[in-house]
Amino acid sequence: MRRDRKALGLLLPPGDNVAFVLPTGEVGTGGYALRRAVEVSDARGGRLGRVVVGVPLDAALINRLDAAAGVPEGDGLAISENGRYLTRPPEVGDRRSISTLLASGSDLRLVAFAPNEPIAHATSDTRRRVFFATLLTLALIALAWWSVTRFMALRTAPAPAPRRRAHDLDTDSTGKRAREAVALVGEALAATHDPAALLPVIVESAVGATGAVGARLVSDGTERFRAGHPESGGPPLSVSLRTDDEHVGSLLIYPERGRPFNEDEGRLAHWLAAQASIALENARLHRAVEQQAITDDLTGLANRRRFSESLGLEVSRAERFGGSLALVLADLDDFKRVNDLYGHQVGDEVLRRFADLMRESVREFDLAVRHGGEEFAVLVPETDPEGGARLAERLAEGLRGTRFTSRIGESFSVTASFGVAAFPGSGSAEQLMLAADRALYRAKKEGKNRVIRAD
Repeated sequence: MRRDRKALGLLLPPGDNVAFVLPTGEVGTGGYALRRAVEVSDARGGRLGRVVVGVPLDAALINRLDAAAGVPEGDGLAISENGRYLTRPPEVGDRRSISTLLASGSDLRLVAFAPNEPIAHATSDTRRRVFFATLLTLALIALAWWSVTRFMALRTAPAPAPRRRAHDLDTDSTGKRAREAVALVGEALAATHDPAALLPVIVESAVGATGAVGARLVSDGTERFRAGHPESGGPPLSVSLRTDDEHVGSLLIYPERGRPFNEDEGRLAHWLAAQASIALENARLHRAVEQQAITDDLTGLANRRRFSESLGLEVSRAERFGGSLALVLADLDDFKRVNDLYGHQVGDEVLRRFADLMRESVREFDLAVRHGGEEFAVLVPETDPEGGARLAERLAEGLRGTRFTSRIGESFSVTASFGVAAFPGSGSAEQLMLAADRALYRAKKEGKNRVIRAD
């Protein structure tokens, strides 16, 4: 037995991170807090023991985790156990942290730190935009009810007036149609903030509210939507639909032939156009807020949130229909040195120029992303690994041929490393991302400024 234990001791690699655990005791130390074990059995299935491997929790591990995770400059990682840090936390001033368990059955945690100021600023900006969009929605509803009430008061107020024609609508009928039109536009606004979905509802509402035979929405001489039978009506009443940014079009409302709209119906049509314009502007603001939530402010590319959502959808689509999907990850080489030598303004210009190069190189339905810091990604549907590698080579060559200028007129160039993986070579969204990230890590390790395809 002692000879067996001695022989096992000779098998141990240099260091103290491997141990053999036998029924009679343990050979080797393997004393690290983060450990993984593999059961060993003989040919008949009898249990012989376990091989235990420990991971050293030191600065080298944290540096590798930072590199693999693409942690932005100013952020960092640390490892803690029972509230005590086993590795030195990064020097981040006013900061926020989030942690996750590394090993079950213990309180060993990986802790990520990020500066508090940009998080608080982004959160405050998003909340402010959502608040104003919500406030505008409430204002629209209040204005709609006030307008209907005002319209009904004017219709029912006693005043000398000429005898109404027999075919004029009575007060109850007109008021009911007005309320129905307001309700229809309000329901549409609650259901969607897409202007393209609101416009048909607005055209339908114009017909129902005024008793017209039909209506058309015309923009730049082209009919976009119609309701009813405008071709059978008389000369139309034209009202304008516009938002703060654009003239949406002209709403043409057609009365019965030989019976033009009376004054009240004309006033109702103009009021409905005003409410519709407010609804369209509100929808535009909501779309703008949504777009900002999935767009990187500096480069205008999609951000990490949009990328995460799209990656899962594209993998599911490729799996369902038997297609392919390439993923290209890119990381600018020695970008910290660019910031240190030339300043962050020049570094931001480098990021924007590379983003422009990506937009020029990808197809309309590809998704170019700033994944974080100086790391970028491209989702390339219906593309195999060779196609993804060709795109990466074009991007690498284009970046190498781009000259940048510092604030004092010094010219310099920047290179990037690329990792390429593809589905179905990788079986899931997580595996695809991991394969591309490993290929990118190899490109960095083998000298940078190169494209590496996943095995």
